[in-house]
Amino acid sequence: MKFRLPGSIFVASVLSSLIFGVFATFAAEPTPSASSTQLVVPIESQYQPATGISGHCNVYVPRIEPPKSGFPAVLVIHGGGWVAGDKWTMGSYCQNLAREGFVAVSINYRHAPTFKFPAQADDVRDALVWMNQSREKYQIDVNRIGAFGYSAGGHLATLVGLVGDASYEQCALTTSWPADDARWEKLPKIKAICAGGPPCDFRPLPLDNTAMTFFLGGSQRDFPKVYQAASPITHATPDDPPVQIIHGDRDFIVPFVGSQEMLSTLRAAGVDSHLECVPGQGHMVTFMHPTTNSTMLNFFRRKLAAN
Repeated sequence: MKFRLPGSIFVASVLSSLIFGVFATFAAEPTPSASSTQLVVPIESQYQPATGISGHCNVYVPRIEPPKSGFPAVLVIHGGGWVAGDKWTMGSYCQNLAREGFVAVSINYRHAPTFKFPAQADDVRDALVWMNQSREKYQIDVNRIGAFGYSAGGHLATLVGLVGDASYEQCALTTSWPADDARWEKLPKIKAICAGGPPCDFRPLPLDNTAMTFFLGGSQRDFPKVYQAASPITHATPDDPPVQIIHGDRDFIVPFVGSQEMLSTLRAAGVDSHLECVPGQGHMVTFMHPTTNSTMLNFFRRKLAAN
């Protein structure tokens, strides 16, 4: 991600996140399928990370008979500049996924600045562990789990998905879990990543810029390894799962060039990766755009539902 503006770009990101909820109910109008056209009522569930802080999620279960192996599932992560947002803002996307035969799990996570990185990435991991532990209750096939997020949620989906096969030493700065934590053995792999408008690289920020202090703890001069570890672009390896990026080319909050560079890096590493450009659209409109919905659904149909 190229940060061409000073810290005000992140102020804009935070402010824009506050209106996500206002428009969320109009985002991504449902695409009925032959299997089910009924509204899926979400089940609010709660899981307990090791931090002692309760995690909350909404679970959308298809109203059809599950396959013998269980439903493919998608972990859904809201945006909001890592400081705001809520699981319900992704409800329309979750409805669409459930209509297409996916269990959708939309989560909340701890917000900055009260909780700095990597708390948010660990909350995504705790949700994945919970999905594994709840696989029988919700008929989840843990061998077919994808992740979808927008903006800050896209960053978290991409980061956690790309480091899923890394050694502990390689991903140590992306987690507060110790190497011997029992949760590592219960953590299912993300098999497909879809990210809308994701920040992918914090390293282009000037060394003394403090715009990301609220999330990364200080300037890049103070925490260079944290800035690198928090940047999904630094974790691309040949064994990564498929990645679908969606981005508006008029996005002035998270510039489009960042996703272009992420795509180039993934392809150079040999990763099955694609970028869908939403022409003429900015950050918020791309979140609500039908192209984002259709691209996301088609991607997970290809990568998860066909198994």
